[in-house]
Amino acid sequence: MAELPRAAARLALVMLAIGLGAIASILGGHAAAQPKLTKVTVGLPTPVTAGTMWFDLAKVEGWDKEFGIDLNIERATGSGAVTALVVGGGADVGGGVPDALMNAVAQGQDLVAIWKLQPPGAPVFWVLARKDAGVTTWKDLKGKKIGILGPASATKYSTDLMLFANGVDPAKDVEYVNLGGVGAYVEALKAKRVDAVGSWHDPNETVFKPSPLWPELTALPATLYQGDVYLARRDWVTKNKDLVVNFNALLMRTMNYFLDNPEKAVDLAKAKIPELATVDRDKSIQTIAVLRPTRSRTGQTSRVASARRIHRMNASRSPTLSRRSRCSGTFFRRGESRRGAAPPDHPARGLRPPGPRALAPSVPAA
Repeated sequence: MAELPRAAARLALVMLAIGLGAIASILGGHAAAQPKLTKVTVGLPTPVTAGTMWFDLAKVEGWDKEFGIDLNIERATGSGAVTALVVGGGADVGGGVPDALMNAVAQGQDLVAIWKLQPPGAPVFWVLARKDAGVTTWKDLKGKKIGILGPASATKYSTDLMLFANGVDPAKDVEYVNLGGVGAYVEALKAKRVDAVGSWHDPNETVFKPSPLWPELTALPATLYQGDVYLARRDWVTKNKDLVVNFNALLMRTMNYFLDNPEKAVDLAKAKIPELATVDRDKSIQTIAVLRPTRSRTGQTSRVASARRIHRMNASRSPTLSRRSRCSGTFFRRGESRRGAAPPDHPARGLRPPGPRALAPSVPAA
């Protein structure tokens, strides 16, 4: 009878070994089924802020891995430096202003835009002009002084575009005054040291509209300025079409969360993004609310294309695009043409960078 306990013990050990082997097999199969992650480095201007943190949220929450991406964020000082990162291979995708993109193209770099940050038709930059200076149209700015942030800023570039389009030469017909900040804008307008200032959506809503100055100003939208873009080298886009589809789907996912859940987004940022740990919660939530009308959910360049994209997104029953959907798959699968060009409804199509002939002579250096 003494043999029975020993036999039972041996049987238990055998069963344990079988069980452990089965568990190891299951875990091994699960690991093998995990999608392979592809590293994508995105270049962004420094610093991260509550109004620009959507990729940082995606990284800390692991949303990048849902799309087979290992997201790496590389920061540089200004859009020109971010564009240089992409050109030099330090980043696969870069967030930048269109003038930096066009300058790089004019210098021979083959870059394309894969996402437009602002929705179609939503003005991003404006000129706010004093009514008592006689300014009611863009043409009325001839002979006037215009305050801007600086000579290489989008406040100047967006204003240049509109002046050229209205027959006013910004190099000869206006005087730019470098003011450096919104506070200086307000004081210069009050003191009548300038006739107008180059502004944008955020200070319009948070500084000028609540102030007594607003009824005394004419707001001229810079409708020719297309807004910020995410850009990449054409050869990288052509070689990684599915990856670009997934990158844009990830951007849709995190942008929707950022815009629809400002309180949760700010709380996540304060808890998980060290640079934002001490930001003012209420002000940060208000920043997102103010920015919401100027942030695209589709990355498209026209209202028609945006409507088409939203329709596909709804048809896919995946508003957050937690999986690659039919709507994101249309980026490259329809109407591809020579040179790896994007199809007609792809964000890169409408923002295809012009050649040097199309550039205004006063486009600032990147």
